[in-house]
Amino acid sequence: MFIHRHKVQFYETDLMGIVHHSNYLRFYEEARVAWAIGKGLIDYQKPESASYFAVYETQVKHLKPTFFGDDLEIEVQARVEGTRLIFQYRMRGRGNSTCSVAQTVHVALGKDLKLMRLPAEIKAAVEKESWTETWL
Repeated sequence: MFIHRHKVQFYETDLMGIVHHSNYLRFYEEARVAWAIGKGLIDYQKPESASYFAVYETQVKHLKPTFFGDDLEIEVQARVEGTRLIFQYRMRGRGNSTCSVAQTVHVALGKDLKLMRLPAEIKAAVEKESWTETWL
Protein backbone atom coordinates (compact mmCIF):
# COMPACT_ATOMS: atom_id res chain seq x y z
CA MET A 1 0.00 0.00 0.00
CA PHE A 2 1.41 3.38 -0.99
CA ILE A 3 1.17 6.04 1.74
CA HIS A 4 1.76 9.75 1.23
CA ARG A 5 2.16 12.14 4.17
CA HIS A 6 1.04 15.76 4.25
CA LYS A 7 1.24 18.33 7.07
CA VAL A 8 -1.68 20.77 6.94
CA GLN A 9 -0.50 24.32 6.36
CA PHE A 10 -2.22 27.47 7.61
CA TYR A 11 -3.13 28.65 4.10
CA GLU A 12 -5.10 25.41 3.57
CA THR A 13 -7.55 26.28 6.35
CA ASP A 14 -10.46 28.61 6.86
CA LEU A 15 -10.89 31.14 9.70
CA MET A 16 -11.74 28.32 12.12
CA GLY A 17 -8.47 26.50 11.38
CA ILE A 18 -10.34 23.72 9.57
CA VAL A 19 -9.07 22.52 6.19
CA HIS A 20 -11.27 23.93 3.45
CA HIS A 21 -13.00 21.18 1.49
CA SER A 22 -11.50 22.36 -1.82
CA ASN A 23 -8.05 21.29 -0.63
CA TYR A 24 -8.90 17.61 -0.33
CA LEU A 25 -8.67 17.05 -4.09
CA ARG A 26 -5.30 18.83 -4.02
CA PHE A 27 -4.09 16.48 -1.27
CA TYR A 28 -5.28 13.48 -3.28
CA GLU A 29 -3.59 14.75 -6.42
CA GLU A 30 -0.37 15.29 -4.46
CA ALA A 31 -0.59 11.68 -3.25
CA ARG A 32 -1.38 10.35 -6.74
CA VAL A 33 1.59 12.19 -8.29
CA ALA A 34 3.87 10.91 -5.50
CA TRP A 35 2.59 7.38 -6.24
CA ALA A 36 3.34 7.83 -9.97
CA ILE A 37 6.82 9.25 -9.29
CA GLY A 38 7.52 6.32 -6.97
CA LYS A 39 6.57 3.95 -9.80
CA GLY A 40 8.80 5.79 -12.28
CA LEU A 41 5.79 6.90 -14.34
CA ILE A 42 6.37 10.64 -13.93
CA ASP A 43 9.72 12.37 -14.14
CA TYR A 44 10.13 15.94 -12.84
CA GLN A 45 12.81 16.47 -15.49
CA LYS A 46 10.25 15.66 -18.21
CA PRO A 47 7.05 17.58 -17.45
CA GLU A 48 5.34 16.03 -20.48
CA SER A 49 5.47 12.66 -18.69
CA ALA A 50 2.50 13.79 -16.59
CA SER A 51 0.39 14.92 -19.53
CA TYR A 52 -1.11 11.58 -20.54
CA PHE A 53 -4.08 11.68 -18.23
CA ALA A 54 -7.25 13.66 -17.93
CA VAL A 55 -9.43 13.54 -14.85
CA TYR A 56 -12.72 11.98 -15.90
CA GLU A 57 -14.49 11.82 -12.55
CA THR A 58 -13.94 12.73 -8.90
CA GLN A 59 -15.79 11.79 -5.76
CA VAL A 60 -14.92 12.79 -2.19
CA LYS A 61 -16.61 11.94 1.10
CA HIS A 62 -15.70 14.18 4.04
CA LEU A 63 -16.11 12.15 7.22
CA LYS A 64 -14.28 14.21 9.86
CA PRO A 65 -12.62 17.63 9.77
CA THR A 66 -8.88 18.09 9.59
CA PHE A 67 -7.07 21.05 11.13
CA PHE A 68 -4.03 23.30 10.81
CA GLY A 69 -0.95 21.35 11.86
CA ASP A 70 -2.48 17.89 11.41
CA ASP A 71 -0.23 15.18 10.04
CA LEU A 72 -2.25 13.41 7.37
CA GLU A 73 -1.59 10.01 5.87
CA ILE A 74 -3.13 9.31 2.48
CA GLU A 75 -3.30 5.71 1.32
CA VAL A 76 -3.45 5.23 -2.44
CA GLN A 77 -4.56 2.22 -4.41
CA ALA A 78 -5.00 1.89 -8.16
CA ARG A 79 -6.61 -0.43 -10.68
CA VAL A 80 -7.31 -0.50 -14.41
CA GLU A 81 -10.78 -0.96 -15.89
CA GLY A 82 -10.63 -0.97 -19.67
CA THR A 83 -9.32 2.45 -20.74
CA ARG A 84 -9.80 3.92 -17.27
CA LEU A 85 -7.30 4.23 -14.46
CA ILE A 86 -9.07 4.31 -11.10
CA PHE A 87 -7.51 5.56 -7.89
CA GLN A 88 -9.00 5.33 -4.44
CA TYR A 89 -7.71 7.21 -1.45
CA ARG A 90 -8.18 7.01 2.30
CA MET A 91 -7.02 9.94 4.41
CA ARG A 92 -6.23 9.42 8.07
CA GLY A 93 -5.75 12.22 10.55
CA ARG A 94 -5.79 12.71 14.31
CA GLY A 95 -5.87 9.44 16.22
CA ASN A 96 -5.36 7.55 12.96
CA SER A 97 -9.06 7.99 12.21
CA THR A 98 -10.37 8.09 8.66
CA CYS A 99 -11.18 11.71 7.77
CA SER A 100 -12.03 11.33 4.11
CA VAL A 101 -12.25 8.79 1.31
CA ALA A 102 -12.16 9.56 -2.38
CA GLN A 103 -11.97 8.18 -5.87
CA THR A 104 -10.65 9.69 -9.08
CA VAL A 105 -11.03 8.18 -12.53
CA HIS A 106 -8.55 9.07 -15.28
CA VAL A 107 -8.37 8.43 -19.00
CA ALA A 108 -5.38 8.64 -21.32
CA LEU A 109 -5.51 11.26 -24.04
CA GLY A 110 -3.27 11.78 -27.04
CA LYS A 111 -1.85 15.15 -28.05
CA ASP A 112 -4.99 15.59 -30.16
CA LEU A 113 -7.03 15.18 -26.92
CA LYS A 114 -8.63 11.97 -28.21
CA LEU A 115 -9.06 8.94 -25.99
CA MET A 116 -6.27 6.41 -26.32
CA ARG A 117 -5.33 3.10 -24.74
CA LEU A 118 -3.49 3.18 -21.45
CA PRO A 119 0.28 3.06 -22.01
CA ALA A 120 1.77 -0.40 -21.35
CA GLU A 121 4.04 0.88 -18.56
CA ILE A 122 1.02 2.27 -16.69
CA LYS A 123 -0.88 -1.01 -16.99
CA ALA A 124 2.19 -2.97 -15.88
CA ALA A 125 2.72 -0.74 -12.82
CA VAL A 126 -0.92 -0.95 -11.77
CA GLU A 127 -1.17 -4.70 -12.28
CA LYS A 128 1.50 -5.10 -9.58
CA GLU A 129 -0.70 -3.17 -7.13
CA SER A 130 -3.00 -4.84 -4.65
CA TRP A 131 -6.53 -3.51 -4.31
CA THR A 132 -7.28 -4.34 -0.68
CA GLU A 133 -10.88 -3.16 -0.35
CA THR A 134 -13.20 -0.57 -1.73
CA TRP A 135 -13.20 2.53 0.48
CA LEU A 136 -15.83 4.52 -1.34
